[in-house]
Amino acid sequence: MAFPVVIRALSILPLRIQYRVADFVSLIMSIIPNRTCRLINQNIQMCFPDQSKEAQLNLRSKTIKHTVYSAFEVAALWCWPAEKILARVTQENVCDTFTQSEKGRLVIVPHLGSWELLILWLAQQGEFMCLYKPQPGRSVDQFILEARSRNGAAMLPIDTAGLRQLSRGLKQGGTAMILPDQRPKKNKARHMSSFFGHQAPTTPLIHNLCKRIDCDVFIASIFRQNTLNSFELVIEALDHKILVSDMQASLDYMNRQIETFIRKQPEQYQWGYSRFMRSEYRSVNW
Repeated sequence: MAFPVVIRALSILPLRIQYRVADFVSLIMSIIPNRTCRLINQNIQMCFPDQSKEAQLNLRSKTIKHTVYSAFEVAALWCWPAEKILARVTQENVCDTFTQSEKGRLVIVPHLGSWELLILWLAQQGEFMCLYKPQPGRSVDQFILEARSRNGAAMLPIDTAGLRQLSRGLKQGGTAMILPDQRPKKNKARHMSSFFGHQAPTTPLIHNLCKRIDCDVFIASIFRQNTLNSFELVIEALDHKILVSDMQASLDYMNRQIETFIRKQPEQYQWGYSRFMRSEYRSVNW
């Protein structure tokens, strides 16, 4: 019960104050040794080897801040009325293909910027589905599930039944959101593909869905703007023909598109996640 109480208490604060509290927490995080900051440092050194040490440290500092911003802003994203937080999306750079699509729309969303806010934005565009990983603890799971679905989103479990429902919804012209840039577990389907110059285990889910369903495919992110009180939405079309081609070509293309999106605002990516295999981390001289 403590987690929902803390989130609801934080939601009373204006968004700019939530971020100011996050600034203080990020400063503490950068001082006290911890796994998240260590991974942020390792991933930045691996993925931006051509940057100077000063530039890498600057990116590290900004990334720690945005990592904490992501944690704190869920108070507003989960507890405020949907229309109140959506009003903060002041710029919408949406490709014409998305607004004019008459097919199902499959939206690839990296762990970049305020991806939680995309759930609310996409849910207002019509029938919308998003894969959901149940959380430990019934009260916490129910709290998060209700928060994410309050704008009409259908949150589907990541299992056979959930994937079947998502596929059916896409075939019927709905919109589905999938975050494909985490490292799949060992017992899940995965293939190696280049990501920022390193081999990364990558899910074939997008490739498999595109092979079965004639849908339009997009990549999207909502970025925090400099004021930290507003957001910018970006949605771009992807090439369905490449995504249904050879498995390796499809995965490499998807990871290249994700990488291109990350480079727009690299400090807003979730670098605190272990994206690569242990062998990749061991091969780098720190």
